[in-house]
Amino acid sequence: MHTYEQILETAYMLFARNGYEKTSLSMIAKEVGISKPAIYYHFPSKEALFTALLDAVCEEIRFEKYFNPAEFTADNFTEKLISCGLKMIQDQRENTEYSLLMKEFMIQSTRDHQILITVQGVIESYLKGFENLLRYGVSLGVLSEEGIRTKAEMLTLAIDQMDNYMTLGIQLDYEGLWRHLVSQINR
Repeated sequence: MHTYEQILETAYMLFARNGYEKTSLSMIAKEVGISKPAIYYHFPSKEALFTALLDAVCEEIRFEKYFNPAEFTADNFTEKLISCGLKMIQDQRENTEYSLLMKEFMIQSTRDHQILITVQGVIESYLKGFENLLRYGVSLGVLSEEGIRTKAEMLTLAIDQMDNYMTLGIQLDYEGLWRHLVSQINR
């Protein structure tokens, strides 16, 4: 693994565990096994590192990674929507640091306008992604056109809030909730 990736991976872990304010470049350098000035070769500041990490995470969680419209057909639309959501829920459940890091991005978005724009962009991409996917379902004849935007908003809110609740350790039947929500979309 290259030093750049090691720095990002370590920053991911430390920002998730300690938060932005309590994580220093010195801590990251020590964990990676490099000097603090070596971090500056890759990132001019802690803020730049945090922003690069945000961009990397946004790339990892892009809508199409979980909900690839090319995989949806009239015969599998509902089951595919369920299974894709379940995969995302499972990934969130297995990576507790991800959820903590996302909360840190949300906190920092209240202080940094550029981070806010990036976070809003991720949410918008899910809203648009679900809306386009549901419109595709309409074109396949498996969904009604009625309330497509609202249904897309419900799916986006559900995925986001499930992640929030999992981070807090709230035990719910997330899989059952997702299945139920998707079944309601088809009505």
